[in-house]
Amino acid sequence: MTTTGEVGTAELPTSQAVVGVGSRVMRDDGVGFHAIEALRERSLPPGTTVSHAGTTAFLALEAMSGSDRAIVVDALAVDDEPGCVRTFRYDDPGETPPEVTMHDFSFSDALAVGDAAYDLPETVELVGVVPAVLEPGLELSDPVSDALPELVSHITTRLNTPL
Repeated sequence: MTTTGEVGTAELPTSQAVVGVGSRVMRDDGVGFHAIEALRERSLPPGTTVSHAGTTAFLALEAMSGSDRAIVVDALAVDDEPGCVRTFRYDDPGETPPEVTMHDFSFSDALAVGDAAYDLPETVELVGVVPAVLEPGLELSDPVSDALPELVSHITTRLNTPL
């Protein structure tokens, strides 16, 4: 029997959204903002959108509505060294992502109720950096600033990885 094409090859999603969340005026909590700005300078797969949602969970849901995959970028409150880049999937029952606290709702709560109003993707990932400084200011701390290129590269790799 002869077949054409490669067996087992997966295609990239046709639409992907990267959404930066967090408060830009709280130093490392603004890493999502800085990552989005850096991604805007890169060549991304067709059908990829990048946007800021600030601290409003429902703006994040709106930004990812209709996408096949969403990547949410934020500072992550996990027990690790500042500047450590981590990834979590909301659809992985074996792993619970850290809570992303927004001013209006927690992100996981918004995801739980957002299906009624938004066309949410089946694959939602949380990618971020462990913060060192969460106090008023616009500059990232040295560990988070040093990790920003790795974070952006990691997100770009995720965007070029089939589901």
